[in-house]
Parts: sequence; structure tokens; C-alpha cells
Amino acid sequence: MLLLASIIVLSLVDLLITLFHLQTTGMIESNPVVVFLVRTTGSAWALALYKTGTVVVCVMLLYRVRKHVQGEIASWLALMILVGVSFMWHYYMQASDSPENVQLAQILHGDEWLILD
Repeated sequence: MLLLASIIVLSLVDLLITLFHLQTTGMIESNPVVVFLVRTTGSAWALALYKTGTVVVCVMLLYRVRKHVQGEIASWLALMILVGVSFMWHYYMQASDSPENVQLAQILHGDEWLILD
């Protein structure tokens, strides 16, 4: 249960940081489903619903198989992936701490750059 709670917390943090960057400076998103949602809806709510829905489904599945070895392994893998995402956010925020870096990224990745108004 602690693993599942950790997955939920890290997923929520990822959502909040994603929304913050999309609504301020913008960012490059590597998830094609998120790119599609942001470009077609322009809605933070659509993004939040998608991310929340995927986490709910995954946590429910992991909860159902929690008493099996495979379920525990999958939970640990999910947690490790989210810890990796947290490190990536840390490095991203360090790199984007100056307006010059953000402007350069916008120029270099113009068609890939996403922002929510």
C-alpha cells in the first residue's frame, strides 16, 4: 500500500509540475498523447483528466495484483519510473531557470514547444 501511495503522490507532483510549466514558460512534452491533448484541446483540465485517469487505472490494477510477486515487482518498477521522472524534472528546472535558456529552447524546438494559455 505504501508503494501505491508513493506512486499516487509522485504522479500528482508530475501533473502539477507539468501544468505549471505548460501554463508559464512552456515545455517540450515527450508523451504523444499529452501533445495531442494539449494541441487539440488547449485545456489543462483535459490533461489533468487524462493523467489522473491513467494513474487511477494503473493503481487499481496494481492493487488487484498486490498479493502476487508480479504485482509487487510492477509496483516497484512504476515507482522507479516516477523517481526517474522526478530527477528529469529536477534537471529540467535547473536548465530552464533563466529566461535566456527558455528563449533558446523555444527557438530550437519551435514546432515541438507546447504552452497552455
